[in-house]
Amino acid sequence: MIQETLFNIPFYTIPALNWSVKKKNLTKLFKSYADKKHGIQTFHTNRQSDRTGLVEAFTNLLGEELNMLSQKIKRDLAVLDVWSVTYKQGEYHSPHNHGTTGLTGILYLQLPKGSPVTNYIQPWNDYITDRTIYYPLPVQEGQIVVIPKFINHFSPPTENKKVKQIISWDMNIQ
Repeated sequence: MIQETLFNIPFYTIPALNWSVKKKNLTKLFKSYADKKHGIQTFHTNRQSDRTGLVEAFTNLLGEELNMLSQKIKRDLAVLDVWSVTYKQGEYHSPHNHGTTGLTGILYLQLPKGSPVTNYIQPWNDYITDRTIYYPLPVQEGQIVVIPKFINHFSPPTENKKVKQIISWDMNIQ
């Protein structure tokens, strides 16, 4: 009997190089683009705010890591949009995706011990139980996760009193 995988969905993890310096610079940068609650959202973000200049400043700070990814996939990347999300106690992000083509990245800027991590939802149910499968990818602060934009994902409620903050961005593959 031969067993193989019919489908494969790649994802990439990249450590932010020189993390202590980059964390300080990213924290300073994103203070200029403050997160706040908008409407019925269950988290704080700057996604609905004016973020003029953020893509360029962000790509300058994370150029090495973005270049590593570009070399791995052997394609050029274009960062389209960058935003941050802050989760205070009790806040969460419901299942969503970022579109159908391209990649999306998450950098864990502040990840206090015990904070929930992003959960990724398999695009098909388990073929035996018909249950939805989701995977909480183990990460640590300063780690970047890149997935195809079409992957549904969510962040469970934050029970910690310390703030969790991520930076997310969408990329087109050239």
